[in-house]
Amino acid sequence: MLRIAICDDNRNFVEFMTQAVKREFETQTDEKIEIESYLSSELLFAHHNMKPFDVVFLDIDMPELSGFQLAAAISGSGDCYIIFVTNHPELVYDSLYFRPLNFITKSRDSFFDNKLHSVVNQLFIELKQNMPVVLENKIAGRVAVMMKGIYYIQSSKHYVIYHTCGREPISVRGNIGELEEYLAAYDFVRIHKCFLVNLRHVFNIDKDKDEVIFKHGFRLNMSKNYKQSADEKLTRYLRRKK
Repeated sequence: MLRIAICDDNRNFVEFMTQAVKREFETQTDEKIEIESYLSSELLFAHHNMKPFDVVFLDIDMPELSGFQLAAAISGSGDCYIIFVTNHPELVYDSLYFRPLNFITKSRDSFFDNKLHSVVNQLFIELKQNMPVVLENKIAGRVAVMMKGIYYIQSSKHYVIYHTCGREPISVRGNIGELEEYLAAYDFVRIHKCFLVNLRHVFNIDKDKDEVIFKHGFRLNMSKNYKQSADEKLTRYLRRKK
């Protein structure tokens, strides 16, 4: 179950936002959700400490604790996605310090609906990548890594090698074809008979050199057999992230 909080000192907007969020989540997922609405940022934080929320839609301009103060307190108390909702788009730059998932400008029109739809879709992309994977071999022992921490997976004979953030590559016995089928739901894409990449970390595709460019600067060779499919899947992924 996803626990969602909505916090704004305007009662009418809280009621509007609650219905809009409920409708959007029910449209995009069958997962059960629990939504709590707050006019007080301090009360939200007290309840979050007792039973943490997974997602908080938060006004920036609040009495008591401001949205920024509350975001700072929540981010220090566990994993929770912050989405700022405000009448002050000029504060977008300042909000980045708190690493929010996104920023929604208050309105009651199609622009708001489209933005909310996009943000909720982005949230589900993030939630999928938070799934842990347990890897084990004789050298590393048993290691848990998050999906989002995997850059790419490399095939080598009867083994697959996980290249991850902040660790030495981990080799485990496995088949890349079976992984391709399983990990497709988590935005992993086959680019070569030997490589399966996490689109989260892909910056672009160099079609002239047949290479995948990663956000961290390195590149992997891409097979011509996978070129069109990989390009189409990256395009769809980037559109969903908007």
